[in-house]
Amino acid sequence: MPTAPHHRLLTTFLLLLLASAPRPAAAASTDRAALLAFRAALAPPSRAALSSWRGPLSPSWRGVTLHPAASPAPAPAAAPSVAELALGGLNLTGALPAAPLALLRRLSALDLSGNALSGELPCSLPRTLVSLDLSRNALSGAVPTCLPSSLPALRALNLSANLLRLPLSPRLSFPARLAALDLSRNAIPGAVPPRIVADPDASALLLLDLSNNRFSGEIPAGITAIRSLQGLFLADNQLSGEIPPGIGNLTYLQVLDLSNNRLSGAVPAGLAGCFQLLYLRLGGNQLSGALRPELDALDSLKVLDLSNNKISGEIPLPLAGCRSLEVVDLSGNEISGELSSAAAKWLSLRFLSLAGNQLSGQLPDWMFSFPLLQWLDLSGNKFMGFIPDGGFNASAVLNSGGGQGIPSDGVLPPQLFVSASVDNVAWQLDLVYDLQATTGIDLSRNELRGEIPEGLVAMKGLEYLNLSCNYLAGQIPAGLGGMGRLHTLDFSHNALSGEVPPSIAAMAELEVLNLSYNSLSGPLPTSKFPGALAGNPGICTGEGCSEDARMPEGKMEGSNHRGWLGGWHGENGWVSLGAFCISTMTSFYVSVATLLCSPKARNFVFRPIQVEY
Repeated sequence: MPTAPHHRLLTTFLLLLLASAPRPAAAASTDRAALLAFRAALAPPSRAALSSWRGPLSPSWRGVTLHPAASPAPAPAAAPSVAELALGGLNLTGALPAAPLALLRRLSALDLSGNALSGELPCSLPRTLVSLDLSRNALSGAVPTCLPSSLPALRALNLSANLLRLPLSPRLSFPARLAALDLSRNAIPGAVPPRIVADPDASALLLLDLSNNRFSGEIPAGITAIRSLQGLFLADNQLSGEIPPGIGNLTYLQVLDLSNNRLSGAVPAGLAGCFQLLYLRLGGNQLSGALRPELDALDSLKVLDLSNNKISGEIPLPLAGCRSLEVVDLSGNEISGELSSAAAKWLSLRFLSLAGNQLSGQLPDWMFSFPLLQWLDLSGNKFMGFIPDGGFNASAVLNSGGGQGIPSDGVLPPQLFVSASVDNVAWQLDLVYDLQATTGIDLSRNELRGEIPEGLVAMKGLEYLNLSCNYLAGQIPAGLGGMGRLHTLDFSHNALSGEVPPSIAAMAELEVLNLSYNSLSGPLPTSKFPGALAGNPGICTGEGCSEDARMPEGKMEGSNHRGWLGGWHGENGWVSLGAFCISTMTSFYVSVATLLCSPKARNFVFRPIQVEY
């Protein structure tokens, strides 16, 4: 049927299933009448294909599961029927064929995800459906209030990534059997319904995902009454108000994602009641106040993301009791004080970002000693003193020079993805998180002094190193050329001196180099990075640099290259000389004009001289 549209192909396929399935005699006439009506609407090629179809249902049809399994000579009482239909990712278009689907009276699972189906959601789907996946289509309109009552056996509903743009009815509620509801990645506005499920106490809901919509208002307290919840995703909406204090009632909760909303108030101490929590994401809100020490009860926590809020105070010592932490992002807050050595107990740490806070004191010796560390960002704080020269060989990731160790996803800035799904067989929540990050260290925009430790540039697994905007001095370590995986290096805005290491020219993976605004001298070893040495007065870019060019310009007394204005002109002497002459003449004429036009000035200059005896 190459000439039939995609939606006709889907309808034809469903009719073929109906036509080839044996039925009881009582229903035969009704089904035949419905079949003839659909056949009359089909294009001639499809109608011809349907009329020529013979034989029983085949379990070998791709995407079709029979109930019970077909046998070579099925008995009339055990005639096979369609139990599951999986037609995802076939580029099917047109409206959802609700009428022929409704004739599949024993259908329990329907997967039409990843197509281009349009139109509104119907209420005439098979009442036997247990799992319905219509995600990644072009369905529009709203979630009809009749949908829950028309599907009493439904346990999993996925309508994510469609074009639903109408608010949810406040009367919308699903039966207690529902285990997974995913309406994410639509454009649903308005308030979250106060009662997602009809009876929260009897609910079996494990996963509720309303993220990436346009929900506004406060988080309804009714959600905290669904004690069966294990995954709650409300991220990327416009929710406001405080986090409900009853959130601690969700004792089975494993992931809570409220990031990128407009939530305010403090991080509630009641979160300690969610003692099974694995992933906590509250970043991108307006949360304030200090972190509560009660959070140490979350000893199973793997991901803690409180970034880009207004959290103040110090990092509480009890937080170090969360020894399972793998990702900690507290960046973009107002956290102050010094780092406590208690945080060194996070032995599973892969990602740590404290950037953009007000942390002070010296960098602790244990900062680089995490064995699984992949990304460390302490930029934009007030750390002072020396970079500790030790612990650099602890992380297998940062030292995996030959591609050994944990591979990097090479994403900058780092991105974190947390996802959840419900197993339709065991009806359990499956959670996973994906950290996509370059292996790197960022200590920029602090008050660090001293030399760059040799051990820091000996980490052959580093792909990103940024020490800019500090007060680092001394020479660039010669071992820099051994960082074979480095693709971004920024030592700008420091006080580094000496010649640029020639080994930079051999760094094949290096893509970004910034050594500007230091006191470096000598030629740039490679022409691959124009402008990388701007603001270094002793740098020359051509071949055959003279000895004087290897010295900063301010130290060139006695040199024949100074010019007759004593070195003011530098490389553009005549431009500076012209500016000097213009400035002098302008000052002279302004003075004369002032003298002629101002009576007070004339009286002052030409007043009589009084001789005192």
